[in-house]
Amino acid sequence: MTDRFSRILPVSLMVLPGPDGTVTFVHQLKGPYAGNWLLPGGGIEPGESAGAAAVREAYEETGCRVTSCSPFAVYEFTGQWSEGRYHLLMFGFLADGTHRVPDGFRGHNVGAVRQARIGDLPLHSTDLQILTDAGLASYREPEISRALAADGITMHAMRVSGAATACGPAPEGVIT
Repeated sequence: MTDRFSRILPVSLMVLPGPDGTVTFVHQLKGPYAGNWLLPGGGIEPGESAGAAAVREAYEETGCRVTSCSPFAVYEFTGQWSEGRYHLLMFGFLADGTHRVPDGFRGHNVGAVRQARIGDLPLHSTDLQILTDAGLASYREPEISRALAADGITMHAMRVSGAATACGPAPEGVIT
């Protein structure tokens, strides 16, 4: 098992609405969900807030500069992958407005970036709950539970309501 996954790993993700009713997805290259289309996100660095991590990861993986967003949920995932067990504590943020991936942008540590309508890409089981909680989809609990069980994932959601905007601009000097 990689050292990074030998403990509970705090991560953040950003749901990025795109033009014409699309959502921004990245093709994951590493970690327990490698090979899947996911929402942009990744590990929270020491001393970094969850909101700042979500903004940074969105910029690194999609080239989109988020200046305003709101937290909507915290998720706890556990499961098994080729490296062993994993345990993620994920903070979900929804970007305000719409964001367009810059032409020709190649994301950091992702195989591809796509802005697609929900249902146009094969969604990972965790994204069903996340997109529903973000208000961009309406998957029902039995469908979500079946998909998570098929992937061997346990997922607990703690929804955030009435939260103030908790994100700022992308950090200066981010290397992509």
